[in-house]
Amino acid sequence: MKPIALPCLAAGILFSAVVHGAENPAAAAETAFLPEPAVVTAAGSETKPLVLKIAVNDIYCRKTSCSCISNIATRDYTVFLADLKSNHKITLKFTYFMEVFDMEKALQTKKFDGVLCKPWTALRLADKVGAKYLRVADILDPNDKGMMTGQFVVTSSSPIRSLEDLQGKQIAVGQRDSHEKYQSPMRMLAAKNIQPQKALCFSSCGENLDALLSGKVDAAVISSYALTASCAVDFMKPGDVKTIAETEPMPLTSLILDMNKVSAVDAARLQAALVAESGGKAPKDLAGHGFVLPASWRPSPLAAEADTGIEQPATKHKQ
Repeated sequence: MKPIALPCLAAGILFSAVVHGAENPAAAAETAFLPEPAVVTAAGSETKPLVLKIAVNDIYCRKTSCSCISNIATRDYTVFLADLKSNHKITLKFTYFMEVFDMEKALQTKKFDGVLCKPWTALRLADKVGAKYLRVADILDPNDKGMMTGQFVVTSSSPIRSLEDLQGKQIAVGQRDSHEKYQSPMRMLAAKNIQPQKALCFSSCGENLDALLSGKVDAAVISSYALTASCAVDFMKPGDVKTIAETEPMPLTSLILDMNKVSAVDAARLQAALVAESGGKAPKDLAGHGFVLPASWRPSPLAAEADTGIEQPATKHKQ
């Protein structure tokens, strides 16, 4: 099935929204859960059973990833969750979602205490679902990296060398629910007053790359993991494109709790347990060394998503 491009909107309107609706990055709220010493102490003495319901959409988990990357997406939480229960009396009830769209709908039922996914997927929904989301821990990828970026790429033979060369060009970007493929790169372009002739919104890195390689656009924005952990591996090689710029680093996947439902003490207890069962103790099928303390991340979104003229897709989509 050929990917369908969704025109974001006229470039002038788009970048006006970015510049005039953007929040001050310095004033953005911290998304990492950083407990006070007293909370940590209280958490350390807590022994009663803790049960939390968690929605999961993890790029590297075999239950939620694309089949085309089954050789990479081998993560299985079964042993890890059993260790949490037996060693820390913490039960995480995971519900797995292959489609981000389905997980977002499930979060709106307000039945979950937290979510394990790319952070922006949940954070952007906080107000809509009445949640106060904080990242309790980040999970490392199979190469033990916890951060990612958005990358501006062009074909290897393209004369385009920098962001400035995108002035008046056509680019493929992600949808608004992607921080690395839309929010952050759009802010970068706006900061330099670079206005592409047209920005087309696609629902995945594979579609963005297809648009680039087929000549529909001059450049595309993809997630930094796309050339190894997405369906793009089916039809291209890393040498087919070159990176001309990238966004600031951001967490790839985090376990996020709704602090309106979970106390700070319980969140600190879970945080300590996740880290304690990671590193050298992480089971092999976790595909990496597991969880680490959350990196500081203060994302600065665009103006409210309400009425910017962006045409949203009606179909399910992946990140």
